[in-house]
Amino acid sequence: MQGRTMLDLGLRNELLVLDLIRHAPDGTSQSEVVRRTGLSRQTVSLIVRRLLDRGIISTAGTVTVGRGKPATVLRLVPTAQLVAGVHLDPSAISLVIVDLLTSVVTERRLPAPSRDPEGDVDRIAAELTAVTQTLHEEGWRTPDGRDVDEALLGIGVASPGPIDVTRGVIVDPPWLPGWRDMPVVKRLRARTGLPVVLDKDTNAALTAEMWSTPQPTGETVLYLYIGAGIGSAVSVGGTVHHGAGALAGEIGHLPTGLEGAECSCGRRACLSLYTDGAALLERAEQLGVPLPDPDLPTVERLAGLTSLAADGDAGARQLVEDFGLALGEALRTLIDVHDPHRVIIGGPNWAALEPVALGRVLERSRHARLRRPREVEILTSQRGDDVGALGAATLFLQRELSPAARG
Repeated sequence: MQGRTMLDLGLRNELLVLDLIRHAPDGTSQSEVVRRTGLSRQTVSLIVRRLLDRGIISTAGTVTVGRGKPATVLRLVPTAQLVAGVHLDPSAISLVIVDLLTSVVTERRLPAPSRDPEGDVDRIAAELTAVTQTLHEEGWRTPDGRDVDEALLGIGVASPGPIDVTRGVIVDPPWLPGWRDMPVVKRLRARTGLPVVLDKDTNAALTAEMWSTPQPTGETVLYLYIGAGIGSAVSVGGTVHHGAGALAGEIGHLPTGLEGAECSCGRRACLSLYTDGAALLERAEQLGVPLPDPDLPTVERLAGLTSLAADGDAGARQLVEDFGLALGEALRTLIDVHDPHRVIIGGPNWAALEPVALGRVLERSRHARLRRPREVEILTSQRGDDVGALGAATLFLQRELSPAARG
């Protein structure tokens, strides 16, 4: 086991200071940074000077607290650096470029991943080049005058699992046929010249939720991801739990207790039979529900299904309510397992189903098996249906700028 060098400690201290300033939307003072981090005044002063010189933070007037002399306010400069995020969703490839607060600078949507992953990586790299060229032509610059190529730190990639985070390989994803053992990190790095990180889309989505809000020490957050498939992620104190093989959170085959068809795994009424977008639409067609045009994206067809349910179509209503009951039953189990402080439900398909399904989710999940000292807070994600791409970008920010990621 290697010891931590002074360089490691210096970097972690710098990230501690930057993290505190980032989480202060109205700015903070150097003395407050000293108080909150426990670092010496001299150490904080040196770090602040370096961050100011690099244009990552700026001064924004002064503030007087108590009887002391006015203190200079320090604020993050969000557009000092940029990061790209790529989400390999089965329905489309999403690409975003965001700033340090994950505000979107630009975004693109490409056709769904094909059975030719090498060709898809070429498409992603070409689109990233085109996007940065457009920003050049539009005159985009950081506040201190650097262009987009100088500001772009790297790329985060979010993919359905299973994946190998350490090797940067998409292992054998049932939702991405043809991508077995694809070294996406190595390939994308070779084509762009930028550092690349990879994680599951469920973990990426949770990381995006946590990036803008400080996580209290020890707080457990459970995220339910409603996309082409169903997944979950858990964080404790701001750190996402991956498990021994990055397979934590695979919940598609949890039993629901409902009466249902046989699953491909050999059991009956698995969660994915009620929650996967394609499965929902297939059952709707079998019931003769008048769905929107089959050429429309899945999320739009699911929104149409929910609209029919709200308007009283019996078949549509039953399907969306079964979705909510199955999800609520799974959530009840996960709450018993993880004992979270908060639950966040999101993902590309959630907004389309939430209007009718949420009530059923809450109804079933709150029939607790265990007596709890407090009620678990259940929230809907505020990150929108592009949370996968935003989360992918945040993965890179988390690796580069979070003190927790540096140990």
